[in-house]
Formats: sequence, C-alpha cells, structure tokens
Amino acid sequence: MEDALENNTVTVTISGEGEYEYAIDDAFGSYQDSNVFENVASGIHTIYIRDKKGCGTIEEEVSVIGFPKFFTPNNDTQHDYWQVSGISDQFQANSSILIFDRRGKLLAELDPLGPGWDGTYNGNLLPTSDYWFKVKLQDGRTFTSHFTLKR
Repeated sequence: MEDALENNTVTVTISGEGEYEYAIDDAFGSYQDSNVFENVASGIHTIYIRDKKGCGTIEEEVSVIGFPKFFTPNNDTQHDYWQVSGISDQFQANSSILIFDRRGKLLAELDPLGPGWDGTYNGNLLPTSDYWFKVKLQDGRTFTSHFTLKR
C-alpha cells in the first residue's frame, strides 16, 4: 500500500488543561506521552486520549489516505480490487476517483465507498500493465499517480 505521503504523521490536538497520553488503534495498548504518531499506515484509525490522573479516556477516528501500488483481480479474495484506502462515509465520502490507461483513456469512475475497480473495461478483462489514477478528495486535495494491474 502506498500512502498519500511517504511518512504519514497523525498529530493530536486537544483543548483543555491536563496531562494526557495517547495510543492508536488499541485502547489497552501502549500509550505514549507524545501527541504525534509517525509512519501511520493508510486506512481508518482510532486515536485514544487518556488523562494521566485517571479522569477518563476519549477516542476519535482519523483517516489516512493511501493508494495500492498494485492489485491482482484473480478472485482469490486478496487484492482483487483497486480502491483508495482511508475513505469512509465519515471521511472524504464525496471524493472523485478516476482510472485511466496509459494513453489517458478514462476506464472507470469509482464510487469512493464501493469495492473498487476490478480491472475490466466494458466487461472485458484488461491486460497486465500500469494504469493511472486521479483522486480529488472532498477536502480539495488532488493526487495523480499510477499502479500495476497484475494478471
């Protein structure tokens, strides 16, 4: 999986007074004093913020956008679809995702909440090759790059 940035960082900003510690994806896991998480994989994550004096823990979901470098649509349930990760009904749901061949022909427009692209065009299997994508996120950020369809 390739993320929108090479080193994804999530920084937690809170208001209020107190001493806090932070964890990601495991409320009972390892907490840290730093409010910064580095090298975070793409997808939806849960951040846990715990008061050091025992006044409770709160949680908040965050999104890290990522793009697969390849997919293998062979119906083995592993990498069968190409889709942007980190999008959900809560995060970037109104994004635009377009897939193109090497010559710039539009092959697919993906539903950002759907399963993704299956490597076909007009019902025909497309060959192993590099394909291009353009993603315009709901927040206005745009990403253009490529990935490989492997048969």
